[in-house]
Amino acid sequence: MAFVRILGVAILLASSQAHAAAPARIAIADFDYVDTSGEVRDQRAAHGAQLKTLGHEIIAALAHSGRFAPVPLACPAPPCSADNLDQDAITHAARAQNARFVVFGGVHKMSTLIQWGHIEVMDVATGKRLLARTVTFRGDTDDAWHHAAAYIGQMLVDSLHA
Repeated sequence: MAFVRILGVAILLASSQAHAAAPARIAIADFDYVDTSGEVRDQRAAHGAQLKTLGHEIIAALAHSGRFAPVPLACPAPPCSADNLDQDAITHAARAQNARFVVFGGVHKMSTLIQWGHIEVMDVATGKRLLARTVTFRGDTDDAWHHAAAYIGQMLVDSLHA
């Protein structure tokens, strides 16, 4: 009889751990970029690459946590960003990918040294905003962008409860 109880408890624990271990699917939209710094040099290509890297590093941070299964947001007419899609379209695209959450936002370069990032997370099922944060970072180097991505990725991991 004790063996049956122990076996039952072991099965329940294994079942609850397997259920708890299933990572939440999270769609990551393309991030938008605005540069009002007035710098003479055309940096669109560099900023486009840095924006892609930002998205990839956020995806990596979420995946590394083990709690999330991040995927790039897919939509019929890229870029799949808040400037290109309204909230309903973003939610619909994330729902089509069976995502529980969707992350979107952008970066605004206001001067040669200061950039602002705005990040939002929505619950796909309810359309409710779960998170809206603005972060600042100094510099426009790959290192500055890397630090911003690491910070944003960790902030998302710490803030979202899957």
